[in-house]
Amino acid sequence: MRIELPWKTPTINHLYGQHGKVKYLKPEAKGLREEIKKIIFRMDLSDMHDKDSHLQVHVQVLEDWYCKNGTVKRKDVSNREKFLIDSIFEALELDDKMIFKHTMEKIQSDHEGCIIDITKYTTEDTNGN
Repeated sequence: MRIELPWKTPTINHLYGQHGKVKYLKPEAKGLREEIKKIIFRMDLSDMHDKDSHLQVHVQVLEDWYCKNGTVKRKDVSNREKFLIDSIFEALELDDKMIFKHTMEKIQSDHEGCIIDITKYTTEDTNGN
């Protein structure tokens, strides 16, 4: 299954606020989660794996990763994953505990976006033995 989002996923710093010791999802993050759900609900999910399949997820984050002088911008891709995965798996009604392999990749691009591939994870032994 491939999910394509027309924007990069925001960093966790922009999605959550804090009031005292309590963290909360900001209203703009809730809106973004609803947009992700709308995209997924419009998809054909007939080839989706059963809820007990071990899964692997590969995320490509497309954007301009370089400064004008050619150096790499100080942008961390890893803190973008939690919200994205939680939102997608909630919309798919899957438990993200079934992810056994997860990779993220920066893709140099003139336009921003996210491509998420979810496939069945197959190895010789995925049952913990």
